[in-house]
Amino acid sequence: MAESKNKKLDVKVTNGQAWTRFIEIEVPAEEVSSKIDLVYDAFRRKLKVPGFRPGKVPMGIVKQRYADDVRVEALDELLPEAFQKAILQENLIPLGRPKVSDIEFNIDKPLRFKAEIEIQPEIKLKEYKGFKIEKKISKVSEKDMDDALNYLRDRKAEFHPVERPSQTGDLVLIDLLKKHDKLGRLKEDKLEDVEIILGGDGVLEEFNKELAGVRIGEMKNVTVEYPESYFDKNLAGDCITFTAVVKEIKIKKLPELNDDFAAGVSRLKTMDELRDKIWKDLEARAQDEATKRLRSEIIKRVVERNSFDVPVSLLERYLESVIEDFKSKSKTVDEDTIRQQYKPLGENFIRWSYLYHEIARKEGLKVEADDRKRWVSGFARTYNVSEKVAREYLGKSNKLQDIDESILEDRVVEFITKNSKVINVE
Repeated sequence: MAESKNKKLDVKVTNGQAWTRFIEIEVPAEEVSSKIDLVYDAFRRKLKVPGFRPGKVPMGIVKQRYADDVRVEALDELLPEAFQKAILQENLIPLGRPKVSDIEFNIDKPLRFKAEIEIQPEIKLKEYKGFKIEKKISKVSEKDMDDALNYLRDRKAEFHPVERPSQTGDLVLIDLLKKHDKLGRLKEDKLEDVEIILGGDGVLEEFNKELAGVRIGEMKNVTVEYPESYFDKNLAGDCITFTAVVKEIKIKKLPELNDDFAAGVSRLKTMDELRDKIWKDLEARAQDEATKRLRSEIIKRVVERNSFDVPVSLLERYLESVIEDFKSKSKTVDEDTIRQQYKPLGENFIRWSYLYHEIARKEGLKVEADDRKRWVSGFARTYNVSEKVAREYLGKSNKLQDIDESILEDRVVEFITKNSKVINVE
C-alpha cells in the first residue's frame, strides 16, 4: 500500500495561453482499488443493519446496497488527492481551484481526468534601477497664496440680510414645495429652510438660473433633472419640479486679512506669521505631489521594462471588484465599458504587484518589526488616537497584512529611487 502511494502518477502538462496549464492525470488502477476498499471499510464500520453488530455487516451486503455511494465518495477523495500529488510532482503553483473535466472512473481501472489551472507567473527581472527620471516640483506662486487665503476667508465668511434682488454669491434661504416628481422618489412634499449659495460649488444650474434676481417673498418654479451621478441616490436620474418660496437673501461678508483674522484661523498672532506658515505648507504639498508623481513614473518604468502576460483569473478578479464598486454607487452600470477601460490599469496593477515582490526578494528587502511600529505610530498620530487603540483597530480590521505590503512596496520604490538619477525640475 505504501509503495502505491509513493508511486509517481502519469502526468502530462501542456502550456496554454499566458500562465494557463492543461494537466492530464492518470491514477494507477491499484490506487483506485485501494481507495475503494478503504471507503468500503469506512462504510462498513459506520453501518447499522438489524441482525448485525456494528462493524460486522458482511461486505457482500455493503457492496450490494452502497456501491454507488462508495463510488461517489471514493472519487471525491481521489480527485483532489491526485491533483495535489500531480502539481507537487510537476512543481506547479496554482493560482486557484482547477477546472476538472473528462473524468474516466471505473473500478479496477486507472482513473483519468484533465485539470485546467493558472500558475504563478515566473518573473525574470530585466531593468528596474539606474533610471534617469525628472522630479517635477511645482513652484508656489502668489496666486496659490491668494487661493489659500481666500479659502480660509470663505470658511470665516458671515452672511448678512439684504433687501434687494439676489446676486451671484448671495445665500438664498427658501422653502421647496414639491409639484411634480416623475419617479416618485422624493418622499417629502415640503423642504424647509434650504440654503443655496448662488454660483456656489455643487449648486445645480437650474437653481442658479431661476433664483438669480429674485426678491424676498417671491415664488419661482424650478424643474431639476438630476443626473444619474448625483450624490443623493434617492434623486439620481429623477426629474422634479419645485415651487421655491424665497424667505431671505443674505450677502456674503468676507473678513479682513489682518492679525485678528490670523488669530481666528490659527494659533498664530500675525498675518505675516500666517502667510509664512501657508507658504511653507504649500511648498511641502508641492514636494509631496512631486514625490507621488515620481513614484508613479518609477512604477510605470519598471512595468514597461519588465512586462509579462497577466494571469487571466487575477485580471478577472480585479475587474469584478471594480464593477462591484461601481454597482455600489450606481444602479446603471455598463460592465463592458468598465472592463474595457480598466483592463490596462488592472494588468499593470497586477504586474507591479509581482514585480515589486520579486525586486524585494532579489535585493533582500524586508519588513522589520520597527518598520511596522513606525507605521502604526504614524497612523495613530494622523487619527489622534493612542498606539494601543491603533493596533487594536488594525488587528480587528485585518489590516496588518496590508500594512506589511504597503511598507514593502514603499521600500522597493525607495530602493529604486536611490539607485536612479533623479533630477529636480521646477
